[in-house]
Amino acid sequence: KENYYLTDEVVDDETSDNNLRYIGADPENYIWFNDELWRIIGVMNNIDDGSDTKETRLKIIKNESIGEYSWDNKGANGENDWSTSALQTLLNSGAYYNRTSGECPYGGNGATTPCDFSTTGLTEETKLMIDNAVWNLGGSSTYNTLTTYTLYERERGNEVYTGRPTTWTGSIGLMYPSDYGYATSGGVTTNRSTCLINGLYNWHLFEDCINNNWLYVNQAQWTLTPLVTSSNHVFRRYASGHIYYALGSVSKTDMAVVPVTYLSSNIKITSGSGTKELPYVLSL
Repeated sequence: KENYYLTDEVVDDETSDNNLRYIGADPENYIWFNDELWRIIGVMNNIDDGSDTKETRLKIIKNESIGEYSWDNKGANGENDWSTSALQTLLNSGAYYNRTSGECPYGGNGATTPCDFSTTGLTEETKLMIDNAVWNLGGSSTYNTLTTYTLYERERGNEVYTGRPTTWTGSIGLMYPSDYGYATSGGVTTNRSTCLINGLYNWHLFEDCINNNWLYVNQAQWTLTPLVTSSNHVFRRYASGHIYYALGSVSKTDMAVVPVTYLSSNIKITSGSGTKELPYVLSL
């Protein structure tokens, strides 16, 4: 399957939504948001704001992690239900959202660690630029053969652990495994099309797929997507570049939390060129 390139850095992902995504090792997709650098994952179509109104909206991700915390801290191993997870609470109604200090999930059985977002949490101006979105919570019962294409469909599917919701409506989430997969441009030895048809579990075997992917950093990072055969495992991108799962309560120092959000559809880019030195500047 060949993807349609609009530029060297922007591609139509050829999903049913025909989203436009930034790809490559370091595309010019930097924006100044929340008084810091974020990056544009893409122009995403058919984003529901929670009232059955679907719009085209920019999906963005913070340029750096806000810290290393557990996805959830309920029970010994955490629960993989994003709608009730401790990390979701932190990002959407807790210390990060309110730009304060507090306690962040760190381990199982309700364990926490002090955290301070009094200078790095969301500002009131920033909150005005974000609208709620319906986030898909579908997961997968398999992992070792999942391609980027397959993950995109399963993330939007109805396969969840017994009793779990298939969607959640809110402001701040995490990247999907498919966001990571689609961000590659591939290289000379392994081109993009080959990267996309190879299981993300094996991506550590394909340097071109991870080295030419701006969403790759040498640190494990949480995603939004659960392993549905378990009540407590969540997919994450490992430091080696592949996608695998871990217990939601894991809180090692390499378990990065990187917020993702959808901007309001009435946001305008008023200046900038998208480079790190001259990022896009937004206005309402």
